[in-house]
Amino acid sequence: MSEQVHIRVGESRHQKWVSHAEAEYDGNMSKLIRAAVEKEISGASDGGSPSDGGETVEANGRIDDILNGVEDNGSALEAIEDRLEKMHDTMLSQGGIPDSVFSDIYGALNPVEDGFEDADKDAIAREFGETAGEIAEKAGVTELEAARALVQLHYEDEYSGVEMLMTREFDGPRYWLEVGR
Repeated sequence: MSEQVHIRVGESRHQKWVSHAEAEYDGNMSKLIRAAVEKEISGASDGGSPSDGGETVEANGRIDDILNGVEDNGSALEAIEDRLEKMHDTMLSQGGIPDSVFSDIYGALNPVEDGFEDADKDAIAREFGETAGEIAEKAGVTELEAARALVQLHYEDEYSGVEMLMTREFDGPRYWLEVGR
């Protein structure tokens, strides 16, 4: 009865083995491994036996085993790096602002109910609009966070109704929330 043997190797070593198996053994990885093991046992491997100086043996095992471990660690680090890049991209897409800040800012906006379709936006901004600093104070966040969040909220579909107006008479943009009844 035949036995199965499982070998764990790093990604780059695996690719090297696959390429060699395709070139020399019709793509059959099992044939490649059997041939390599037989060569090792018979002493006909390229490096010779350890006593010939072909391979170095260390206290914790052969160098190949250590290299496999390093390759496995490299693969794990690459996976972590990919996850960090995705997190970074998400943070950039949100402007580095947590969702809770968006909610706090949205909740701190002065609401203006119906009737604004034909209304003078300057009048609405003067009466109901607030600066990023005023909204930040109400929401309990920094003015910079508020300013960044307000710009994103203005263009965000998920948070509809955030309006902004900047005119010469204002020192900065004024924001408010247009809501229906």
